[in-house]
Amino acid sequence: MYQVITTTDDLLIYMKSIQRCQWLALDTEFIRERTYYPKLCLVQIAAHNKNGELQLACIDPLEIDDISALLELLNNKKIIKVLHAAHQDLEIFNYLSGEVPQPIFDTQPAASVLGYGDHIGYARLMQQVLKVDLDKSQSRTNWANRPLKQAQLDYAIDDVRYLAQAYPIIRDKLISLGRLDWLDHDFAHFTNPKLYAINAMTRWKKVKGLQVLKRQQLAILRELAVWREHLAERKNLPRKWIVKDEILIDLARQQPKNLAMIANMRGINATRTKKYHEVWLTCIKNGLSLAENEWPEINYRKKTTPTQDRVIDILMTAVSIRAQELDITPTVITTRKKVAKMVLENRKRLSNDWRGALVNELFEDILNGNKVLMVQEAKAIIV
Repeated sequence: MYQVITTTDDLLIYMKSIQRCQWLALDTEFIRERTYYPKLCLVQIAAHNKNGELQLACIDPLEIDDISALLELLNNKKIIKVLHAAHQDLEIFNYLSGEVPQPIFDTQPAASVLGYGDHIGYARLMQQVLKVDLDKSQSRTNWANRPLKQAQLDYAIDDVRYLAQAYPIIRDKLISLGRLDWLDHDFAHFTNPKLYAINAMTRWKKVKGLQVLKRQQLAILRELAVWREHLAERKNLPRKWIVKDEILIDLARQQPKNLAMIANMRGINATRTKKYHEVWLTCIKNGLSLAENEWPEINYRKKTTPTQDRVIDILMTAVSIRAQELDITPTVITTRKKVAKMVLENRKRLSNDWRGALVNELFEDILNGNKVLMVQEAKAIIV
């Protein structure tokens, strides 16, 4: 059984009933195809009341006038918020309240350090932990449509019903293996407000096709991308609804000098975009006026030498052996790209977090010649 909460009064009653819980399972349903910011459509919670009973609720923010009581509870630092793949959920609540809910426990990275798999999906994790096969029929539903159907609500509540059952099992297993504190750094990262801050000045780096531009052209692209970001945010519209990436690239490359040249550009719908043409000319002028030392630059990753590639091969084999010992996948510890970066920077240690703690000493020993890889009985070992 679960509640469907559609009024402020019912929300206040539910929030009061679970306000002393130590942890709660949390999930959201949202859409963002037609908006700049995600539109919160449903919040699912499973939490224990003062009698120790698990209370489940689907909270409808599109029907409720005031959800401040919900946001206040989620920002209560005495309550652990349990989520799966938490980033987008936390982004929404940070946007709504100006705070990132914390502390959190994310079952996706927790699953990775237990050997369930890297970036494992919720349904697959529940199958492995609880042997439950979840219904996937509503995965592509439009959560903004009202009224919500019973099948939609049943689908949504299962995301916290089983999460609340799996969390104690996952946590106990982490404790028994001595791996619970491995996740502290990851969870602290997820709750850092800087992760969700919008930086319009760096948005140019995500424009598709920028690799064809020279540095001064990148300066123009940056001006255009900043303008588009601010306008999309103000209008709460997707960036590409304002103007597509390829238009920004063409403007930066061709650098039209007047309105007529813009109107004659291929792919420009002059009627629809006419209101932007003047500001585009200003962005181009501002980009061209910058000194060379102010031009942005794409930081291409340096290529490794054949000798460095052989060192990386050895270190990655060591990572695989270490991962096998811990019954986890190697990518949970690190990737080849990160090891290559370490080698290029002439470092012997991977990082200062739990991942580094698993391999830093091993890497140092191998790079200093104190340990080597060898084959014994058809298996790679470190001696």
